[in-house]
Amino acid sequence: MLASPPPDLRKPHPPSLSSRALTIAGWSAFLVAGLLFLGLAWNVTARSALVALDSRVANFLHAHAGGAALTFFFAVTQLHSPLALTALSLAFAAVLARLRQWYWILTLAAALGGGMLVNVVLKASYERLRPHFEDPLLVLTSYSFPSGHAAGATLFYGVLAAFLVSRTYDWRQRAAAVAGAIVAVLLVAFSRMYLGAHYLSDVLAAICASTVWLVLCLSAGHALVRGRLDLHWLAAAIVIVLVIAGAALVPDEWWSRFEDAVQQMNRLEALLVFGGVYAAALLLLLPAWIFPIAAGAIFGFGWGLVAALLAVGASALAGWTLSRYVLRRWIEPRARASRTYKAVDRAVAKEPRKVVLLLRMTPAIPCCLKSYLLGLTRVRLDHYMAATLAGVLPDLVVKVYLGAAGRGALAQGGALNWTLFALGIAAFATLSFLVGRKVRAKLAL
Repeated sequence: MLASPPPDLRKPHPPSLSSRALTIAGWSAFLVAGLLFLGLAWNVTARSALVALDSRVANFLHAHAGGAALTFFFAVTQLHSPLALTALSLAFAAVLARLRQWYWILTLAAALGGGMLVNVVLKASYERLRPHFEDPLLVLTSYSFPSGHAAGATLFYGVLAAFLVSRTYDWRQRAAAVAGAIVAVLLVAFSRMYLGAHYLSDVLAAICASTVWLVLCLSAGHALVRGRLDLHWLAAAIVIVLVIAGAALVPDEWWSRFEDAVQQMNRLEALLVFGGVYAAALLLLLPAWIFPIAAGAIFGFGWGLVAALLAVGASALAGWTLSRYVLRRWIEPRARASRTYKAVDRAVAKEPRKVVLLLRMTPAIPCCLKSYLLGLTRVRLDHYMAATLAGVLPDLVVKVYLGAAGRGALAQGGALNWTLFALGIAAFATLSFLVGRKVRAKLAL
């Protein structure tokens, strides 16, 4: 038999995804999955209509469970138990060791180990009971939200699919690897619902939370192998820990307690406490969009606007001061590598008040991140603060109004209240679109 000719090493590889495309796809998945998880967690904690949907789906599946499907899904769930998943991971790690793919082994260990630890923390935080039936197919005493089986499957098959994609340039093989991983995860998730072990929101939340952790681990592994794992990743890890901690606080109804405590204070004390917490959330770059809406719901439109303006103004001043006088040596070298910062710096040098005003009006960049970036520019403090307060005012007016109108619509109902609430949402969307387009044109991005 004749030996096959050696491959032509000079033959170019087929087109592959660019580094920028991979980054955009990965962090888009990170953002979308994170927001979906927070939305699911909020609805489960608030016992919204989603909880009723969970019960209806669980009862329907339990009523129709049986036959060959029951045997199949029981086998699927057993093959993805913690013990079985550990065995699969060890087998995968052995293959990776044989291929001398050490950083992939590290990525697998971080994804599975850290992701399942996150799952345990979230389960203990939410303490949601499992579906209850008179004739259960499975009897489990652990908590339900989010699903551990679905989380483990998402993490394992996610790393496996990423590894297979990295080993080929054929788009069909890549698509098959990703599709296979998705199908496997969905089968495991559905098996947990079919057997009555979890609600629909349990498995969806597990997939979302694990996707967030998976993207972080894959990105860190990629940065490690390319020698780009620096302080950015430490900052990202801190943000992830803060988000997880925030998610863990949701089941304790911290927001309801905070709102109740504020409403029991006198007005001045309540404004100061609410504004202080809001300003701290902004400085830590935490999702703070709910605060101006809550200000309208708690204080009404007038005083709510005052509270929101005080908080945003205080955080803007603190961020500018920290960036210019405390953190400059650490932030500036990294900021100057950004094309966006260079464009902002040039524009601020020409028209400081106008550019700061436009930047403050666009919601595309987190509020205090703008403060940190603008602190590195040559804008004067008086110009900066005047333009900041003027720039955030339209956004805060709309959000505080949404909070006040939304509370009125829920409390009083009526077509007029709901119409005013809808108009507020439309105004916010329109403002975001128009200002965002103006800012991009001004900075020529």
